[in-house]
Amino acid sequence: MAIHNDVLRQQIWEFFQNDLHSCLEVSRQVQQARASSSPIAFQGGLNFTSALVIFSVLDLCSGFFSGAAPTTQTVSDFITEYLGKRDRLFSDSNFSLEFYRVFRHGLAHQWSPKRAGVSMDFNDPRVVFLLNENDPCLNVPPFFKLVCDSLHDFEDDLDNTSNLQQNFLKRYNSIVSQDQTAANRLVRLL
Repeated sequence: MAIHNDVLRQQIWEFFQNDLHSCLEVSRQVQQARASSSPIAFQGGLNFTSALVIFSVLDLCSGFFSGAAPTTQTVSDFITEYLGKRDRLFSDSNFSLEFYRVFRHGLAHQWSPKRAGVSMDFNDPRVVFLLNENDPCLNVPPFFKLVCDSLHDFEDDLDNTSNLQQNFLKRYNSIVSQDQTAANRLVRLL
């Protein structure tokens, strides 16, 4: 088995997919409790947290795709390439770029999407829709499914494409080296 299979199995399918599935289940239970006026142990709906985690994984995988640290453009390219195969909105590179800027940059830098919303609607299959004529909304459950399905496509391409395997290994080795350097600096400061 190639290194990318091991890394994706742990980082994506065990950590990301299982953790996000748990977040979605907690959100679903909170919504059901609110609908039935039952007491709720949780106050939030995990909308922003879940969306930000999904974007972190897209950042990670776009680095593996490009062979370098992710940039807004390389993540947008990854979104267009892989999410675009499954959702026509994302096949437009301009849409993918603005989607990433509005939602990921807003959540990561402002803890709020840029003049947009984040929904946790389990009954709406749309990933992105308009709240009104000016305010887009990201719907986390179908976004999570789209990303997971798209990451399976990426893994299939990794299995069969040597230049993608080389890019993956280059980025993976860079991450490992940078992580070790950062850990060493921290240890010296303890």
